[in-house]
Amino acid sequence: MNRKGSFAALLGVVGISIVFGMIVGGKLNAPPVMHAAAPAASAFPAASSAAEHTVALPDFSEIAASILPAVVGVQNTTVDKKGGGDSGQQDEDGDQFDDPIFRFFFGPNGPQDRRAHPRIVPREPQRRVSSGSGFIVTDDGYILTNNHVVEGATKLQVTLDTGEKYEAEVIGTDPMIDLGLIKIDPKGKTLPTVPLGDSDTLRVGQWVMAVGNPLALERTVTVGVVSGKKRQVQVSDTVVPALANFIQTDAAINFGNSGGPLLDGQGRVVGINTAIFRGELAEGIGFAIPINEARKAAEELRSGGSVKRGYLGIWMNTQPIGAKAQSYYHLPDRNGVIVTRITPGGPADDAGLQEGDLIRKLDGDPVKDNQDLLAKIAARKPGESVKLEVLRGGKTERIDVKLSTRPVSFDDPGNEPESKQDGEAVPSSEGLGIKIQAIPPMMRQQLEMDANASGVMIVSVDPESDAAEEGIAPRQVVTSMDDTPVKTVADWNRIVRALKPGQTVKVELDLGHRKELVFLTVPSKSK
Repeated sequence: MNRKGSFAALLGVVGISIVFGMIVGGKLNAPPVMHAAAPAASAFPAASSAAEHTVALPDFSEIAASILPAVVGVQNTTVDKKGGGDSGQQDEDGDQFDDPIFRFFFGPNGPQDRRAHPRIVPREPQRRVSSGSGFIVTDDGYILTNNHVVEGATKLQVTLDTGEKYEAEVIGTDPMIDLGLIKIDPKGKTLPTVPLGDSDTLRVGQWVMAVGNPLALERTVTVGVVSGKKRQVQVSDTVVPALANFIQTDAAINFGNSGGPLLDGQGRVVGINTAIFRGELAEGIGFAIPINEARKAAEELRSGGSVKRGYLGIWMNTQPIGAKAQSYYHLPDRNGVIVTRITPGGPADDAGLQEGDLIRKLDGDPVKDNQDLLAKIAARKPGESVKLEVLRGGKTERIDVKLSTRPVSFDDPGNEPESKQDGEAVPSSEGLGIKIQAIPPMMRQQLEMDANASGVMIVSVDPESDAAEEGIAPRQVVTSMDDTPVKTVADWNRIVRALKPGQTVKVELDLGHRKELVFLTVPSKSK
């Protein structure tokens, strides 16, 4: 290659190098290209230190050792002189078949050949023995237990931790909270007692311990937590709920625990074990009377043998004030109680309260719901006067009521004789997702209706309707709508035709032993 050619090649290489350098340099100095990125998902929180939430468990062994001497067994012996059952006859070994252990091995019906050919003998007076628990609250022998543990007793026997047995006397009972106060005579001996705590300070999630004699297993100790507070549970055969705001716990409470103490982590009694709820889908739901309520009632029982509570004399709508009722009455909140029936001759009747009144306040304090009003009235003494603020016909009225003594039990109104069948055809109609008809005379007694009561009977309810959602069911009786009486199917048709879609309508139901108000939203299309 000659010198001229070599020089030209060199210039070419230099030129290419310069251009390449400019390109590379330009890319290096160019601003970065920004690409839109998808927003990052929120990161899961990191593991937190559990040190600040660590709960130190109380030493239950120390608590158990200190209180067990004051926990007693209560045996109730009842003699039924009329004999048990309705037939007036029994198998001579009937008591054996009713034994829980016998049923455990042989099933509820016992051996089939034995049941198929029982030996029938005339009934004799029946002696029944049941057992529960209790605990000593004074060193001279006063014991707290449940009303249902001592109810109907012909003989009561208390067994101490030492095995000593004493005959017991029922000082008084309070069925409204299932409380019983009994007394033994220790004959000068000083008895061990348990300290009482403050149930109002209990918190959900707090550790508690239940003590009692479940299934004759003496002085059994179980541990759990407070699962809930202010639970309303019916504990008797009355048609009204118990007045106590029960403590709910998952500490195991079994048959025989009734009347035993529920203790906090310091070994103080905060409740009295009184009921257990069991079902196919429930386990470990027990209840206890708050000791603050029990203490107050026990003091009255000790001084007078009974508990006197204020009584208003009304029946309340079982459904609370919901969104529909709030809209219907144009209320600023959902406080209040709707009166569905007035007890004739009672304090409310004497004061001029009326069915359909909505009680909003008592002595200036808001009435939240039925249980709140019940508690407020029960906390007053018979003879006291209260001032009720009532909404009636869209206007507020104030009514003074002098309370009387609350009855221990409430009987349902008696049934009137059945009306004579007149043989006429039974008209029917439907609307609001409800099919109704005139009440056949032969149905009045089954529906527990007065002979002169009027209304239309519900035959069926559309399961997709608002009526079904609110609990309306067949065999209920509609007596009025928006305070307009519904005496006939024609009344029903006239009222339903005048309703507008989206409107809230008040429906009054006669359920036999009580009335109920239900609020429905009128559907866009008649059903």
